Amino acid sequence: MKTKIKILVAISFVILAICLIFFLMIYQPGAGMYVRADELQDPPEKYVEFSLADLEKYPYVKEAVMNPGKEIKLPFGNDKNMDEFSEIMYTNGTEYLKLDTEYFHINYYSLD
Repeated sequence: MKTKIKILVAISFVILAICLIFFLMIYQPGAGMYVRADELQDPPEKYVEFSLADLEKYPYVKEAVMNPGKEIKLPFGNDKNMDEFSEIMYTNGTEYLKLDTEYFHINYYSLD
């Protein structure tokens, strides 16, 4: 009887170890949507002009512009505003934004 219990416990530990390894392999703490603004020295050929008030609708873009070079992670499921912003940029055929007298290259990407 003790042998059967030992075998059952050993099998349980093996199954637990396999599950743990599986979840550790698929867990990616950096996965998600990001936006980043890089300040430019020279004005680009095409850009979309925004005011600070316009950027209030896009808080993650605003945060990226206020912190150039820093990757801003978007909370999961909060893509609606970014989709609208991306559509504006796509419609104008550019990835560049002008805010007052400064120009920024806007990167919007997903790490899976």
